[in-house]
Amino acid sequence: MLDPTALFRFESHIDPRSIRPRVMVLTLGAFIDAGHVQRLVDEHLLEALPNHVLARFDADQLFDYRAQRPTITFDRDHFTDYQAPEITLHHLTDVDGVPFLLLNGPEPSLQWGRMAEAVVYLAKAFDVDQVISLQGVPMAVPHTRPVSITRHATNVDLIPGNQPVFGTMRMGASLPALISVKLGEAGRGAVGIAAHIPPYLAENDHPEAAIALIDSLARHAELKLPTGALEEKARFVAGQLAQHLEEHEELRDLVGSLEEQHDKVIHALGQEAEVEAEDIPTSDELGAAAEAFLRSLDDEGNNPTG
Repeated sequence: MLDPTALFRFESHIDPRSIRPRVMVLTLGAFIDAGHVQRLVDEHLLEALPNHVLARFDADQLFDYRAQRPTITFDRDHFTDYQAPEITLHHLTDVDGVPFLLLNGPEPSLQWGRMAEAVVYLAKAFDVDQVISLQGVPMAVPHTRPVSITRHATNVDLIPGNQPVFGTMRMGASLPALISVKLGEAGRGAVGIAAHIPPYLAENDHPEAAIALIDSLARHAELKLPTGALEEKARFVAGQLAQHLEEHEELRDLVGSLEEQHDKVIHALGQEAEVEAEDIPTSDELGAAAEAFLRSLDDEGNNPTG
């Protein structure tokens, strides 16, 4: 393997030895990012909190431009505004001045192993306690219930009180998943937090889910993170959804079906009153349903993030 540290370059004024954040947050793309929550989290944190760039990755080594074509604008008689992919490491401070890192950008199409080792190197170089990845995944849930969260970690002690919903399943890999494996092998803590996104919102902005991810990140990493601007967006989207529900009977039927299924799952996890055992989906049934859905996305080449 080529030197992983040659994939990135620190900004000229940065001395990595002077920076000691406890947490690195990862919003590094995946084959799905339902609800566009990674982009929403990125934009919000970088707009709401003091930050600066620590390092930039060499996109030319990581992307297949023919497979993931960047956008460019043709303006009457010339080309302009070429949007090259960027993977960037940012230094942020929360409301109380506590530092943390954010590594964001689209998922690379090339050199996953080397990229994962580069993240392991950065985690060691900055001596971060945990690398926490954030993501949205499409699930059979309704928007009329609180956003549900799934967590995973290299060590169960990192996610106390976690109640696994799924059993064991095979699925298409993502770079964040590989990074989690490599961090675990290197003895570094990695945690994944995924917000469940209703299927009818998978290809649209879902700011309420982004808020849930930020709140979960804040609790887990003991950071104080604002969500005010996202709350305004969430209210706007909620109003649009309420109007669509009123106007479209098919959507009302779909949401009603998802509400019924969601409530049965909550019952099964012991968070509500008891229900008849035969009405409760088993963990194997839930895992099989999720596996089939994810496999269908992979087979059809369906990528909600575009």
